[in-house]
Amino acid sequence: MKSARLLAFFALALLAAFATLPLWISAFIFRPAPLEKTDPRSWGLERARFVAFPAADRSRLTAWWMPPPKPEAPVVLLVHGRSANMASRAPIMRKLGTDGFGVLMFDYRGYGASAGRPDEGALTQDTLAAYRWLTGQGIAPGRIVLLGQSLGDAPAAQAAAQRRVAALVLVSPFTNLPEAAAERLPWLPLRMLHWSRNRYDVAASLRSVRAPLLFIASRRDGLVPMANSLKLGRTSPGRVRWLIDDRLPHDGLLAGVAADGRLSKALKGLLADGG
Repeated sequence: MKSARLLAFFALALLAAFATLPLWISAFIFRPAPLEKTDPRSWGLERARFVAFPAADRSRLTAWWMPPPKPEAPVVLLVHGRSANMASRAPIMRKLGTDGFGVLMFDYRGYGASAGRPDEGALTQDTLAAYRWLTGQGIAPGRIVLLGQSLGDAPAAQAAAQRRVAALVLVSPFTNLPEAAAERLPWLPLRMLHWSRNRYDVAASLRSVRAPLLFIASRRDGLVPMANSLKLGRTSPGRVRWLIDDRLPHDGLLAGVAADGRLSKALKGLLADGG
């Protein structure tokens, strides 16, 4: 009898934990890493410099700024994914700079050397703070390319819905977190849950985006289902350009297409014809 009560208790606890998953899943979403060497030159970025600017809550956000080689060249605002910090994307920044782009890459609150704690709303606020810093440096909105990576797709799309940009690029694009997770883990009844928080709803934001769109996806992503990326493309209001890879995994997709030049080529083609 005692063992039956204990089993029932654990079953109820497990059910309660699952039912409240949308509220506490952020504890598993964010995987920040500290950044002790904040000088970009320590990471092979000779043309970049360290900058800092305030978040909406006055937290100090840290970033690396690589000015464009030509005064009117486009500038990529890189909104990275959920893991590590901006240093792990240093080769991407270096390659974009070599290919003629300016780049601003920042860390969200709680990532790298940035103060504060991340959450869904903070990611968008921090992206808007980075955008504001860029325009404060005299970079016209029509020169800014917002590039989101994985989880960073959501704040990038929200920022593009609220601000004018030259283009929006989404790497490993997904419709929203609950839907993508349900397709990735069909054996879990995730669609039954009420996701009032932690939705990261890219599809909803795209309905207000008027900029040219580029989606970068891999058939070997392993985390975001390709079918979910394609669904986002079908439901997007504007024309979507695609860069589809057949071999790169989720974590290596952006670095891979940057290293072999496909990213820069796709960006230049997108900007040349306005989408």
